[in-house]
Amino acid sequence: MSTDARDRTIGLDAEGTIDAGTFRVLALGCILVLTASYVSVLRDVTRVVGGTGTLLLLVVAMLVAATVLAETIRPRTAIGATAIVVLFGFWYYFSTAGVEIGIVLAELDELLTDVAALATGLPLLRMVAADVWALGFAPGPVFLSWYLALRGRYDLSVVPGGLALLFLVLTGDAETPVVLLGTLGAVGAIGFGELERRGGSIAQADLFAVLVAVIVVLSLSVTFVPGESSGPAFSGQADAGTLEGTIDFASQQSAIGGDVELSPEVRFTVESERPSYWRTGVYDRFTGEEWVRSGHDRGYNGNLGTPPGEYEAVTQRVTAETALGVMPTAPKPVAIEGEIAQSTTVSVHGQPRPEEQLREGDSYVVQSAVVERDPATLRTAGTDYPDHASDYLQLPESTSSQFEQQAAEVTGDAETPYDKAVAIESHLRSSKDYSLEVDRPEGNVADEFLFEMEEGYCVYFATTMVQMLRTEGIPARYVTGYTTGQQVDDDTYVVRGLDAHAWVEVYFPDHGWVAFDPTPGDAREEVHTDRLQQAREDGQENVDTDASEDVPIDDGEDDPETSDPSDENRNGTDPEMSDPDTTNGTTPNDTNGTDPPDGPSTNGTDGTGDDDPTVSVPITRETAALGMIVLIGVAAGAHRTSATARARRGLQFIWQRRRDDPNEDARIAYRRLDRLLAHRYRPRRRSESRRQYLTALRDEYDDLDPRTERVVRAYERATYGEGVDRETADAAIAIVDDLVRDRLPVLGDR
Repeated sequence: MSTDARDRTIGLDAEGTIDAGTFRVLALGCILVLTASYVSVLRDVTRVVGGTGTLLLLVVAMLVAATVLAETIRPRTAIGATAIVVLFGFWYYFSTAGVEIGIVLAELDELLTDVAALATGLPLLRMVAADVWALGFAPGPVFLSWYLALRGRYDLSVVPGGLALLFLVLTGDAETPVVLLGTLGAVGAIGFGELERRGGSIAQADLFAVLVAVIVVLSLSVTFVPGESSGPAFSGQADAGTLEGTIDFASQQSAIGGDVELSPEVRFTVESERPSYWRTGVYDRFTGEEWVRSGHDRGYNGNLGTPPGEYEAVTQRVTAETALGVMPTAPKPVAIEGEIAQSTTVSVHGQPRPEEQLREGDSYVVQSAVVERDPATLRTAGTDYPDHASDYLQLPESTSSQFEQQAAEVTGDAETPYDKAVAIESHLRSSKDYSLEVDRPEGNVADEFLFEMEEGYCVYFATTMVQMLRTEGIPARYVTGYTTGQQVDDDTYVVRGLDAHAWVEVYFPDHGWVAFDPTPGDAREEVHTDRLQQAREDGQENVDTDASEDVPIDDGEDDPETSDPSDENRNGTDPEMSDPDTTNGTTPNDTNGTDPPDGPSTNGTDGTGDDDPTVSVPITRETAALGMIVLIGVAAGAHRTSATARARRGLQFIWQRRRDDPNEDARIAYRRLDRLLAHRYRPRRRSESRRQYLTALRDEYDDLDPRTERVVRAYERATYGEGVDRETADAAIAIVDDLVRDRLPVLGDR
C-alpha cells in the first residue's frame, strides 16, 4: 500500500476525521485477537499437561520474528520459513523431552493418524503427547498471520489463524466464546483492512456484518462433524446426580461433582471364585477438575495381556440386571468369553468396554489374573519403572507448591514407594470424613480437598491420593467401578448403584498395578447401609433380587483384598494393568462438556425424555447473541446485494401501484415495458433512444404489440412534454399489465 493511500482520511462528521492509519492499527489488533483465540485453547491444554511457559515464549518469539522479517523477506520465503518454524517447534519439543529424532520419524505414520483422528472430533487431551501438539502447532500460524498482517495482506493473514482455529473447532477443544472471539477478530481484520485500502468508506459497514454472520455460522457448523462418541456410560441406567452417574458418565471422562445420591437399584450380579472390587474404568490424566482417559481404544482381539509375575487365574460370570454401559471385571482381566466379546473395545489401560449397552440378562465370562500381594515383596520392588509408567506422573500446572510440600511431609518417614502409598492412604483415611453432601470446589480439586475441605466421598479421596503419589514420583492412576457388593451365596455377589466407587492403583516394577483405597471404609459402609435400608422401607423397586432380600449388605469393606491398607496382610486384586507395548504412542481423552457442580448430564436420565412435550429449550445469552449476529448478517447481506431493491422491482414489474403523480406512473409503466421488451426481444442499446428502440424492434420482429407505441408516447409527454393526465397514465399501466400477464410464462422459462 502506498504512503499516500495510508495518509488519506475520511470525514465522519463536521467535527473531525479518522486517519486511515488508525484502521491499520485496528486491523493488526484484530489479528492479535484471532491469534489469542487459538493460543488460549492450546494454553488450556498445556495447563493440564505442562508447557504453558514454553508455549507463550514461542508465541512471543514468533511475533517478534515476523515483525523483524516483515520488511526484509518476500511472502514465498515467509511460507518456507513457516514450514521451518513448524518443524523446529516439533524438533524443539522432542529434543527437550529427550526423544531422538529417529524415533519421531519412525512414528510419523502414527502422528499422521493422530492428526486425522483430531480432525474428526478427538480432543487434544485424548492424546498421550498433547504437549507435542500444543508446542509444535502454535508457532507456524502465529508467525505467518502476523507477517502477512504487517505486509498489509489482511485478507490472507486471517487464513493461517483461521485454519488453526478451525482445526481446534474440529477437535472439539475450542468452545463457542473462543470461536466467536476468533471469528470476530478475523472479520475485523478483513473489514478494517478494507477500510484502510478504500480510504475509510463507511459504506463498507454492511460488508462487516455479512462476513461476521457467514464466518460465525460456518465456524460453529463444523462442530457437527462426526467424531468419537463420548456418550454417557449409564444412559438409561443411572441418574446424573448419582455417584455412578458422576464417576463414569462418559466413555473417556470421569467427572468430579458436588452433592451426589446413591442408587440402591441392583446393577449386576457376579459369580466369582473370590471377592474383588469390580473395575469399570481407568483414567490417567487429571485436568484439575476432572479425569480423562488418554489413548485410542482398540477392538478386543482375544488377549488382554498378563501380569509379569506369578498370579492366580480367577473366573467370574457377570450378569447385567439392568442396562449397563460398562463391563465390570476383577483386575486384571486377561480374557473375555461370550457373544459380548465380539463387540468389545479395550482401552490402552487394559480395561474392556462394550461397544453397545448391555441389556438386562446379558452375561459374559471374564478370566482375571490375581496377584497375591506381599508387602515385604512390594517394599523391595524398587523404582526401576518402565517407560510407559511416566504417563502416570502427570500433574496439572494448577498443582500448588504447598500441595507438594504436604505430600512430602506425609511421606517423610517412608523409605519405599509402598510405604509412601500406605502413608498417604492412612493420612487421608484418618484426616477426612466421609460425606456425599459436599460443595464442588473451584480450581484444583485435589488441592482444595487436601487443604480446604473437611469431608468428601471416594472421588475426592482417590483423586487426592493419586496426585500426592505423583508429586513423589510414584506412578499412580485413578480407577472407577464398584466395591464387592452384597454376598448372597458362597460365590455370588449382588452389586448395586450404591456400591459405585473410585480408588487408586499404584505401579510397582515387576508386579504391575496394585489397588489402594483411601476412602474411610466404616463411614462409607454406614452411609450405604442406611441408604439401602431406607429404600427397602420405602418399597423402592429393583433394590433386591430373590436371593438378596434377606441377606445383610456387605459392600466389600471387610474383603481381605481391599481392607485397611495398614494391614500388612492386605492383598491387592490388580496386577499389571497394561502391557508396555499397548501404552505408548496413543492419543487421549474427551474433555468437552465439563460438568456442572451437581454432576454431569446423561441422556435420557434426568426425568425429561425427548418425547416430553413440556420440555423447553432455554435461550442463553450465547444463543441470543448468535441469533442477533445472523439476523444482522442477513439484513446486511440483503442490503449489500440489493436484494430488497430487486425484490421490490420484481413485484413492481408484475403489479404497479398507482401513485398521486400520473407522470411518475407513466414513467414507471415504460420502465416495466422496457424490461419486458428486453426479455422478449433484446435490450435497448446505449445509442438508441426509446423511440428508435421501438422502431427497430418493429422492423426486426413482426409480433411487436402496437399498443407499445401508446406507452412510449405517454412516457415522452410525462418526461419531456407538458405531462399526462390520470386517464392516459392509467391506460399505459393497463397496457403493460396485459403484456406482462401474456409474457409471464415466457419470462419464467428464461
